[in-house]
Amino acid sequence: MIVHLLVYEPILDGLRREVYEETGLTVIEVEGSQKYVDTRGINPDFEVECLEPFCVYQTIKGPVDSVGMYFICKAEGNLLVVGDETKDIRWVPIDEVSRLMIEDPRQFSDVDRAGIKYYLKHRFEN
Repeated sequence: MIVHLLVYEPILDGLRREVYEETGLTVIEVEGSQKYVDTRGINPDFEVECLEPFCVYQTIKGPVDSVGMYFICKAEGNLLVVGDETKDIRWVPIDEVSRLMIEDPRQFSDVDRAGIKYYLKHRFEN
């Protein structure tokens, strides 16, 4: 899922908003969010936040110049059939995702392939 932040929207607020819009699910926990810090209250004209995503990507070739973050979340609610910019939404067990990546990695979006590979290498296979 690609999250497009609104101007000056805090990252976690945008994450929660986009997950809800695209899936109907409410994010109840974001891994790493306990490390969140911001500069609110120091300079009322300039605020910055820092947090730890699961991983970060940057395209290094191709038609789109993009930098983004992946987060691991827990969510609850009823999964939509069609979201704002999604269709055929469904849960797929991680071992099946691993199998699908081996069979034909191009069935996943160009950006998501990298995130899936990273997850499989650093979380699933360990």
